[in-house]
Amino acid sequence: MKITLDWLRDHIDTELDPATIGAKLTMAGLELDALIRLDQGLEKVQVGLLETVQPHPNADRLTVCRVKVGPETLEIVCGAKNHRPGDKVAVARVGANLPNGLEIQLGKIRGVTSHGMLCSLKELGLAAESDGVLILDPATPDGLAIADALGKNDVVLELGITPNRGDCLGVRGVARELAALTARPLLPLEATPVPVTVPEAIAPVRLEDPLGCPRYAGRIIRGVQVGPSPAWLKNRLEAVGLRTINNVVDITNYLLLDLNQPLHAFDLNRLALPVVVRRAQAGETLRTLDGIERTLTDTMTVIADQQRTLALAGIMGGEESGVTEITTDLFLEAAYFEPIGIARTGRRLELVSESRHRFERGTDPEALPQVMERATRLILELAGGQAGPITVLDGHTWTPPQALTYRPERVNRMGGIDLTPAAMNTFLTALGCRVEPDSGKDSRFAVTTPSWRHDLKLEEDLLEEILRLHGYDRIPTTLPRVPASPPTPDPVRRLADRVRTLLVGQGYQEAIDYAFVSPAIQRCFNPEATPLALINPLSEEQSVLRTDLIAGLMESAQRNLNRGNLRLRLFETGRVFLNQADGTLAERERLAGVITGPADELSPHAPARGVDFFDLKGDLESLLSTLTGALPQFTPGGPSFLHPMRKAQLSTADGTPLGWMGQLHPHAMAQLELRKEVQLFELDLEALPARPPARVSESATSRFPGIQSDFTFLMPERTPAGAVIQEILAVDPTLIRRVQVTAIYTGTGVPEGHKSLTLSLLLQADDRTLTDAESKSLSERVIACADTRFGATMRQ
Repeated sequence: MKITLDWLRDHIDTELDPATIGAKLTMAGLELDALIRLDQGLEKVQVGLLETVQPHPNADRLTVCRVKVGPETLEIVCGAKNHRPGDKVAVARVGANLPNGLEIQLGKIRGVTSHGMLCSLKELGLAAESDGVLILDPATPDGLAIADALGKNDVVLELGITPNRGDCLGVRGVARELAALTARPLLPLEATPVPVTVPEAIAPVRLEDPLGCPRYAGRIIRGVQVGPSPAWLKNRLEAVGLRTINNVVDITNYLLLDLNQPLHAFDLNRLALPVVVRRAQAGETLRTLDGIERTLTDTMTVIADQQRTLALAGIMGGEESGVTEITTDLFLEAAYFEPIGIARTGRRLELVSESRHRFERGTDPEALPQVMERATRLILELAGGQAGPITVLDGHTWTPPQALTYRPERVNRMGGIDLTPAAMNTFLTALGCRVEPDSGKDSRFAVTTPSWRHDLKLEEDLLEEILRLHGYDRIPTTLPRVPASPPTPDPVRRLADRVRTLLVGQGYQEAIDYAFVSPAIQRCFNPEATPLALINPLSEEQSVLRTDLIAGLMESAQRNLNRGNLRLRLFETGRVFLNQADGTLAERERLAGVITGPADELSPHAPARGVDFFDLKGDLESLLSTLTGALPQFTPGGPSFLHPMRKAQLSTADGTPLGWMGQLHPHAMAQLELRKEVQLFELDLEALPARPPARVSESATSRFPGIQSDFTFLMPERTPAGAVIQEILAVDPTLIRRVQVTAIYTGTGVPEGHKSLTLSLLLQADDRTLTDAESKSLSERVIACADTRFGATMRQ
């Protein structure tokens, strides 16, 4: 927002310079973005009186002028044709640096020395184009600085107003802030009622949408003369970036900036009264002042008469009812429109205006009669006319001033300050609050907030106001007293870090995906789960919270494979989000991985081989044995999107489920358009048991020889080899050191539904060499275990 220093001084008597004012406002939350001097480049430009104008002796198109500038007379060569003796002109003296960048130097022009320049509006930076030099009012004293003559001896303060401080979008609001900051009084506003000279001219209004327009005021003014605005009004509007239109419209714009109250003037003779404030009809159209025809909805508030829509309430007027040079009678409007409705309408129509900017932040609903009187007085002064009475309609749907309670001791405690209650009350009163002792409650005060401060709703808001006016820079700096204690490490996070290190060491690369995934790919990998849908998703592809990691990880794998990264090893750790039966959302830390492509880098010394189920199984055995100190159990089973014969469920030795692994089902591969076999897994990191403390063995390797024994069993085909190994190891853990699968055979010589499983056992003791009898006894116990537990027999 832009205001000028002189304009600000209409509301507060202050001698502070612009920089100091800007610094004080900035510290109070109204940040000064820029200081702009309107006389920049005009310092050496003065008013001059043309005494003579003679033809140039050496140029037909030039003249030689004698110009009186104060006590001096200058000879200046000029190329314009619109000046004559007796004119008052703008003279740029030698050394001037004009706003258009031109530097005035002493020099000869076709043999005649020129001691300056006669300036046009363009050269003074006041117009894009101009014909001839600027001719001033004959009554302007010669020698006067041109900035004073043109009303440009002022400074523009450009302020950044935060959305909660809509009350400071007017000059008086800023002046009120400055008055509170400097303990200066705010000058009274001249808004005494004007005489009603046409009492019969009552403004007929119907308020049919009290929710969209809680308060509305109208007035008829007859016999106005629309024309150009006076210089002071033009200068003020142009200084803050508004173009002037005519005296009536300029007055409404002036008060919008002065008092933060948008107004609108209609041509009364083009209205079919009464004026109606109503909701628009769905599909209704309005051509606004910017020349665009807009289609309205039934959620928008409009101003209408009995025949058509006149304006989009609080945002922009219509073309057909605006004030023009032939307007003689006015219908003047001031209103308080509901902020959220204005914001919603403006966004939907992509329409921005100064009125919308203010109404959607909240204006002062109680100020309508005062603003209407001020506007009427200015119109009568600048355009003439006679005023009728003011019609004010109240829908009683606006929030009256808030009644709050604040505790001075709490303000001091929370703000880190030490102020007396009287000092705090002085600050609040300066902002327009009414402060009274709270009846029946010691050390508390009842505060009624002013109608223009919609942001004061809590005791904490009053605390902020007191701190602002006291000065944030005056709050003592005190370091907090925080007891030093070592952070408690998160075991799951430490485990995830360890997992990353181990998998990277195995040749995997970490992927980091969004927690949001596509519903389609989520259904592909977890159709039973109901993921939590986002209210405002980034896109349809990221519209639900993941219930597993593998869905997002497969999307990453798919992108890599599509871009030619065919040897892929990806893993991810992260949280999944599971809807519970009681309506709560549970979070679990998971680990997932994907491998596909060649098992090893291409080499001329070995044939290429694709990764398979057992490559992934070996990776997981290595990972989990390092993390937990024990090998996991693999049992048949797993999700339906895995190959039915190449999948397994993982669990701990005590049966705690850890997750699953396997090869992607051909149907899922076709759905994802994958051509190579993909092995994948997902584990619940929070279910992993802690690794037992490491123990140093007295004899890590026995110095006594071991016995290698091979056993070939015939057993049912679906018997898991892992289960057989675990049972055999349990026969005598101290002597059976290792059990390995060396062969699995089905086919000729093996009954249907059975398999031949060959195991190699290492039998070894730490303290002796095993005898043949001990070896034979162990072998018999192993065979008996296989028979008893799995119905296995030794194959001949």
